[in-house]
This record gives sequence, structure tokens and C-alpha cells, in this order.
Amino acid sequence: MSLFLKRYKSVFFLLAASILFGISNSVTAWFCFVPVLFLVHSVRPKTVWLWGALYGCFSYLFYVTWLFTYSASALFGVCFVYAVYCALLFLVLKGAEQFCGKAAPFVQLAVLVLYEYFKTVGFLGFSYGINGYTQYKNIYFIQTADFSGVFGVTALLDFSSVVLYQMSRFFYDNRKNRFCLKAFFPVLTQFAVLFAGVIFSYVYGFYKVSAVDKAQAGFRRMPVAAIQHNTDPWKGGIDFYRKDVDSLILLSEQALADHPETELVVWPETAVVPSIMKHYYAPEETERKELVTELLEFIDGQNAAFLVGNFNVQDGNDYNSAFLFRPGENVLPPAPEVYSKVHLVPFSEYFPYEKTFPHIYRFLLDGDSHLWTPGTERSVFTLNGLSFASPICFEDSFGADCRIFVRNGARAFINMSNDAWAKSSRAQKQHLQNAVFRSVENHIPTVRSTASGVTCIIDSCGRITAECGEFCTGYAFGTIPVIDRPLQQKKK
Repeated sequence: MSLFLKRYKSVFFLLAASILFGISNSVTAWFCFVPVLFLVHSVRPKTVWLWGALYGCFSYLFYVTWLFTYSASALFGVCFVYAVYCALLFLVLKGAEQFCGKAAPFVQLAVLVLYEYFKTVGFLGFSYGINGYTQYKNIYFIQTADFSGVFGVTALLDFSSVVLYQMSRFFYDNRKNRFCLKAFFPVLTQFAVLFAGVIFSYVYGFYKVSAVDKAQAGFRRMPVAAIQHNTDPWKGGIDFYRKDVDSLILLSEQALADHPETELVVWPETAVVPSIMKHYYAPEETERKELVTELLEFIDGQNAAFLVGNFNVQDGNDYNSAFLFRPGENVLPPAPEVYSKVHLVPFSEYFPYEKTFPHIYRFLLDGDSHLWTPGTERSVFTLNGLSFASPICFEDSFGADCRIFVRNGARAFINMSNDAWAKSSRAQKQHLQNAVFRSVENHIPTVRSTASGVTCIIDSCGRITAECGEFCTGYAFGTIPVIDRPLQQKKK
């Protein structure tokens, strides 16, 4: 057995590291990088990049297996990108171990956190798989994200892996020697720092949750209904589009009948596929124009405002948009307030290199991709005293993007998403994790209306207060505070 482990230990560490990342949860997050560090230590400098490439490929293969439902090429593309990233990561981790001496643990920690940050930036930025997101249910622990973002939480989790690795290495390397407290002291010091960081996080969390609840207790609360019609809006033609709209109308009528005080009804991303603005004003009578007209007549007859996701065609450009309709004001004829998605999903929604890589561009168009025009402004809606932003789907997974909305005046996030295409509960939960952190980071509520889940309401501390079950038709109803100022600003 020992001979087997000695010969194949690198393979064992590779598989352990990849699987731990692939199943990442609130427990494994505390030690998921331990086998990574053992793998880096066990392999030669000349081949460490290759092991890193294999880790990047396998770890994301396990983590986003649901991408295969959408496109095998998309899954291959993600695995390839992270193979490159992790090849570089392993090279730097190996260099830190070899050349940084006693500072190596802290350098490796910095490298891990920077890796998790840099994989979220740029055209290929992808926030799924950040270690800190696994703690989304650990409400008191994650409140430090309001000043450090998700990467502060991530740093503490990654530090846990570094400390556990150092402890394991110490006891393994000295297994035949008598225990020496002096030699163990550096590792003990690291553990003490980690323990202090965890205690601080919980103490700060208890204080912050209490402070936020107290600060927002006196605000008026707006009743909101988020609709979930449990279908992928893009599958089918006009008959399917009509069926979806009929379902959305029926669910909205049910929500408004159950809760007539509702002030805002939210529909998912591109819940209405036919372009409302294009087809309403089309000169010829078509089935799409008829559908759009019937939809607007329904909305105009309600007492609540509607936030509707639509494939918006304007001036020859296609946008993924959110429309805010106010009955009696801007519904008939349609003149909605509009936000168009700025941060589009690379390759499946946006590819800016048409001239440089025309073959890739054509491949995407011929596949199951719809390439949109990105919006130009992160605009904020206002309804009955509440200023809110509507990050669309993928956008709420980026803390920096959402902070721009807040700087522009948003005091709530009303997210519309479509993850139905993945046919995966895991994919939907991974997206939900991101949304929870956006509320914690900014201490404002989030309402999520999704095609198939997770439709829910998240309070200003990240607690889920209302939820509609996954892969079913229904709605989530609740109230959110009408916040009129940032938490830090005191009343005069």
C-alpha cells in the first residue's frame, strides 16, 4: 500500500483536489486546497505546470458538468481556459515554495486569493467557483463581505487550507522524530491567526446583522411577487411563446389575487421572447404583434407595476432587456423604462472579436448562441420611493458590477434570470450563492425571478425570506424595505 501511494501519490492528490473543488460546499471549502498544495509539493518543477493544467481541466469539469446540457463545446472551452490558468497558478505556487522560505505559506495564500480574483475579471471573467460563495448559508460568518467582498471570506477559507497543509506536512515530515514545540511554533502561530480571523468574522457578523436589522426596521416595506413559470423561454416558436406568456399571466393573476397589496410583479429574463417594442409598432398584423398587444392590455389593467424580461430589438440591435411598466402611465402605447444587460456572458451572449476570429464568430452564430449588443448604462429604476437595479442573470455574480448600481443610487436588486437550460439544481444553487453575497456586500435586499429556480427574496443580510421550489410553477412573495439612504448615513 505504501509503495502504491508513493508511486501514485501525485495522481491521488490530483483526483482529490479536483473532486473537492467539484463538490465544493460549506465544509470542503475549508480544506479544498490542501491536496493542491500537496500536489504542487510532490511534483517536479519541470512538470508542475502540466499537473496544474490537469487540475484546472478536471476541477471545472466536475464543477460545471451541467454546461454539457447547453453545449459540449462550452464545457470544453471552460476546461481549456482553466487548464491554462491553473498551469500558471501551479508554477507560481511552486516558485513560492522553493524561493520564499518561511514566508512561503503567506505568499501561497496571496497567490490563491489573487488567482480566485483574477479569474473573475476581463472578457473571460467567471465568478462561479469562488471559494467564499460556499458559505452563503453561514450568515454571521459572511458579513465581513460588506467591507472585504466575497474575496475577504475566500481569503480566510484559503488560509485554512494553507494552515492545514502546513500542519500535515509538519507531522508527516517529523513522524519519526520527537515532537518539538519550538519547531511547531510557526505553524501554531498560523493556526492562532486563522482562529482569530474566524472569531472576528462571527463577532462582526452578529454585530452587523443586529445593526442592519435595527437600521432598516423603520422603513416602509414594499410587497413584491416574483414569478417562476418553469420553462426555458427560448425553446420553441410562437406557439411556445404564447404558452409561456399565458402561464406568466395566470401566475401573476394568482399572486395578485392572493396578495392584492403587491406593488411590483417581476418576470424572469427574456420571459417574453417576441420584441415588445418591435412587434407592437410593426405595421402588419402578425401573431407576435397580437401576443404583445394582449400582454400589454393585461399589464395595463393591473394595479401593480411589472418588471418584464424581453428580447428587445431597437435600431437594428438586439438587447437582453428589463422593462418597467407602470399601468396607466407607460404601457399603452408601450414606453417602458429600460435597462439593457451590460455584462454579457462570453461566447454564448457576446463575442467582440468578430473581425479577429471570424471563424469562431460564425461557429457561435451557427450554434445555440444568440449574440447580443451590450447595454451602455447601469441604469436604476424608481418605483413608489424605491430605487432599484435589475442586474440580468449572469450580472449578479459580479460584485464590482453590482457596486456600480449601488453607487448610481440602487437600494435593492431585482434580478431576473434563466438557468432552466442547464436542467440542473446544482447550477441554480451556484447562481443563488452569488446573489446572496450581493445583498450582504451592500446591505440591500434582492428579489430573484427565475425561469425555473431559485426564485426567492433575500434580505439585506443574505437571509432567504421567501422561496419558490425548483423546477415548478409558482411565485415567491414577500416585502422588502424601501431604503432611502445608505446604511452608513445617519438621520439628521
